[in-house]
Amino acid sequence: LRYGYDRLRPAERRFEPGQIIDLLEMGSLLNRRPQHLSGGERQRVALGRALLSSPRMLLMDEPLASLDQGLKSRIIPYLRHVRSDLGIPILYVSHSVAEILELTRQVLVLSDGAVLAQGDFFDVARDSRVLPLLDEHGFENVLLVEIIAGGDGACTARCGEQTLRIPPCHRPPGTRLFVGVRADDIILARRRPEGLSVRNALCGTVTEVSSAGPTRLVTVDVGQPLVAKVTPEAVEELELTAGEQAWCLMKTHSLRLGPESD
Repeated sequence: LRYGYDRLRPAERRFEPGQIIDLLEMGSLLNRRPQHLSGGERQRVALGRALLSSPRMLLMDEPLASLDQGLKSRIIPYLRHVRSDLGIPILYVSHSVAEILELTRQVLVLSDGAVLAQGDFFDVARDSRVLPLLDEHGFENVLLVEIIAGGDGACTARCGEQTLRIPPCHRPPGTRLFVGVRADDIILARRRPEGLSVRNALCGTVTEVSSAGPTRLVTVDVGQPLVAKVTPEAVEELELTAGEQAWCLMKTHSLRLGPESD
């Protein structure tokens, strides 16, 4: 932990070891050898060592790529603390949209070494040049919702003027959080279907249909942009063109709970 810290002059040290140890909850790790740490614990130690070198910015290139989803969900809150509590800007490089959105909505999309788009994610995601790139990496939509009420096996949340049934979230009414759903997990319909087990149906207006190899990405404005991945045949048969009404159907268990909104 002290590798960079000990090589700085006292006047250059912005943080003390105890401060970083407390922030990253590493007190219980101090008496253990590195080889006896789990993957997530090693990531915390590496982050702490970097912070104790008093950086003006953190450049993180796919820092969580080797971790499973459970470990990722435990590390990301620490990165959010670094951003909010220490005020250190983070340039975070990742192919995971969901991962990035747990830290920020300000994104910059690179393709072949050139900047393709930059700005708020929800604006960038509407760019027809960006959608195919997102799809290559398993594009996950992210919706901002507000908890209305809990229930047996699911919670009810407000999504704009409509409601969603989401997985149990154990958060009080009024909590705003992000919910993810993969483009592959959305079924489109021209009319609200009846007699289905699917619990969620959001009504919106088709704003764009773009090509992504052999498939099509249909963007539907449900108050927030929602992208569904369908076949060209489905686009033709359902007459999915800009300006037409469409229903986005999603099973509750296909929704992934994300972090709370700042």
